[in-house]
Amino acid sequence: MSKRKSVCIISFSPVARDARVLRQIDYFSPRYDVTVIGQGGRAHPKWQQMPGVRWVPVAPITDTNGWRRKLQMAAGGGLLFAGKLAPFSYYRWFWRQPIMRDTYAKAVASRADIFHANDWNALPVAAEAAKKLGGRVVFDDHEYAVEEFDNHPGRWGLMYASMIRYMVNKYVPRADLVVTVAPAIAEKYEREFNVKPMVVMNAPARVENLPERRTDFDNVRLIHHGGAIRERELERMIRAVAQSHPRFTLHFMLVGLTADYQDELKSLADEIAPGRVTFHDAVAPEQVVARVSEFDMGIYSLPPRNFVYEVALPNKFFDFIAAGMPVCIGPSPSMAGIVREYELGAVAASFEPEDLAAALNGLTPESFARMREGARRASREINAEREMGQLVEAYERLLAGGRA
Repeated sequence: MSKRKSVCIISFSPVARDARVLRQIDYFSPRYDVTVIGQGGRAHPKWQQMPGVRWVPVAPITDTNGWRRKLQMAAGGGLLFAGKLAPFSYYRWFWRQPIMRDTYAKAVASRADIFHANDWNALPVAAEAAKKLGGRVVFDDHEYAVEEFDNHPGRWGLMYASMIRYMVNKYVPRADLVVTVAPAIAEKYEREFNVKPMVVMNAPARVENLPERRTDFDNVRLIHHGGAIRERELERMIRAVAQSHPRFTLHFMLVGLTADYQDELKSLADEIAPGRVTFHDAVAPEQVVARVSEFDMGIYSLPPRNFVYEVALPNKFFDFIAAGMPVCIGPSPSMAGIVREYELGAVAASFEPEDLAAALNGLTPESFARMREGARRASREINAEREMGQLVEAYERLLAGGRA
């Protein structure tokens, strides 16, 4: 019997909460021996039951004080400023970070056939390990790395953004396959870096036999889940509910919620929408679809503060679809295109709370039923089986010595 091929997945995210990385493990492990290098002190309990999956932890790349303090404390921070005049300084800065050298050593020790880099900071590590071992490189950019720090003004944000662009430009040509999450991001990569990424959307596994649920249209429960990131302006959804018909209530299920931001959101809700906004505990990624399906409609309005926000196709959007539930969103073009294609929800005229409220108020029991049916139809066509299936096929071509 021939030895199974091996894959090394590298991610500097907290892997146990990174739905995209968890899907990679789920779909690769039945076919390949998988080494997962990522954040987290312990292996996920699920992986302990997976033969051929090995967990290798690394130290967190960020801390609770945020990216700026980490950069200022990092080894060779002055090299970031030198990079504007001498771009090779960015390369030197990156490889002076102990975590990068440590992760590189662990990647090489995996002896993998394919190195799968999740996000830009794993790409140099994967590329250098593959070069040493003669392996293949897959770069999976979960958003659009080179504009990740557009929301961070000041000299540190500018230096970091320049460094990311330099490193991506240096290492993307070494990737045998570039993967991203949305067609608009793939098009931008093609324009700016002359590569043609594969689009693998963040869709979870299809839920078979979705239970029939009837919505009491006098009590429509809206659900929003995900990261509690201040730049996403979650308070806009509270303001929208405050301006909507009393039948609508808003439920948050948030992760990464700092005490001060949580207090601000709760204070605003108590002031302008008393009794209509509830905060729930988050659940593990593999439980999200089942949990959100207990509500009636997904809601998300993401102001287009930068390119990444403008073209977003986030996990939560596909979680709502997998749960077979309608959505109400702002006019984000990537999401709106799918909503309109499948007639699975309402798209507000703008990102302002009053327009989101107007979209909610325009719903009727009949339109709501049609949207639910559209979401169920979409769940049969947009799911992990299809999205990850194409990635597995690309892997097979790479491992056979061909092009992805």
